[in-house]
Amino acid sequence: MELPRNVGDRSRLGRAVLALALTVVAISSLRKGKRLSGTLAGVGALALGYDATAGSGELTETFAGTEEDATLRCAVCGEPIQPGQRRTPNENNETVHEACLEPAQ
Repeated sequence: MELPRNVGDRSRLGRAVLALALTVVAISSLRKGKRLSGTLAGVGALALGYDATAGSGELTETFAGTEEDATLRCAVCGEPIQPGQRRTPNENNETVHEACLEPAQ
């Protein structure tokens, strides 16, 4: 079993500072009567604060997509499908490169 990649201390410090800044924005917005802005900033502050203090980096991995197993692969050739490459489902509803599907037809 592979251990999850730990997030560096600089990244954790940055998220903690950003959470503090969002907290200030949330309080300021709520005092001005802007409920939606205050609530959104507060939720962002909670999420960043949790991620910075928990140390697991699970939110960072979720949003950044750093999991290596999450890459989309072609069902025909097995190569990773890069962002921007043309892809389509085959007859088995598996994702394949359009170039890999064309010779089969």
